Amino acid sequence: MTFKWRVSKKEAGMGLLQFLRENCVEAPSVKAIKRAIDSKLCSVNNHIETISSLSLEEGDTVVLKEMAFEKKKSEKLKIPILFEDKELLIVAKPAGLVCDPQSIQSVFGQVELVHRLDKETSGALILAKTPLAKEKMVVCFKERAIAKLYLAIVDGAVLKDEGTIDNFLGKKRALEGQTVYGAVEQKKGQRAITHWRCLNRSKSASVVCCEPYTGRTHQLRVHLSGMGHPILGDIQYGKKFTSHYKPNRNLLHAYSVAFKHPTNGKQIKVIAPIPQDFKQALEALKLSI
Repeated sequence: MTFKWRVSKKEAGMGLLQFLRENCVEAPSVKAIKRAIDSKLCSVNNHIETISSLSLEEGDTVVLKEMAFEKKKSEKLKIPILFEDKELLIVAKPAGLVCDPQSIQSVFGQVELVHRLDKETSGALILAKTPLAKEKMVVCFKERAIAKLYLAIVDGAVLKDEGTIDNFLGKKRALEGQTVYGAVEQKKGQRAITHWRCLNRSKSASVVCCEPYTGRTHQLRVHLSGMGHPILGDIQYGKKFTSHYKPNRNLLHAYSVAFKHPTNGKQIKVIAPIPQDFKQALEALKLSI
């Protein structure tokens, strides 16, 4: 079932987490409620809300999706390996897996992160199996010798077929302990360049292929939002969406990486299969790639 409440006059001014803690008797714990909010399973007045401290007003409608407290299967993640040799491991990271050393090593053993993908981003992730391999790959990234392609489903119909965004990005503010980035003047940020192509569009959404020339934190999310077409599900950088579709994560997928192997010079190109939730979104929005 879906849990639904209307905020009373007496409850006005309560924080979202506090309100749910007092009203949702089905919740196994406060941590479970916080986890449900963080996982975009809660909405206020039909808008997904991830800020636990949000102050509610009388008459607000609060909804928790039916899967908010479903027990997760304990079976080990089965993550596709896209490439592997003695030095490198490239995997198809699922959305939800955090790119920090502890999380990655708990799944893949003694490997090291070469780069990172946001928690909600799926796709090709390069890992190093030795410290030397990591050093070599870090150099490749610094020299921009790695070609990356991303797919994103964005809000609204992108009118142009292609373009390039070239500006400077820097820290703008903090939100719930996370840094929000945005366009800043040159002296306050780092240059960020993204080439993009619109692959398909409908009235309410579009599929865009992005090739980031630089690799700044949240670069694609900020650039696409700056175009007026935030990634569907990215409520950190998109507050108003015209599309009716509300995914549980940012619909951004690291589709491919290509580079010369830093040791033997062989060309490597891998493609990460498009995940099921991304396909479902394409189908629901009547889009194709």
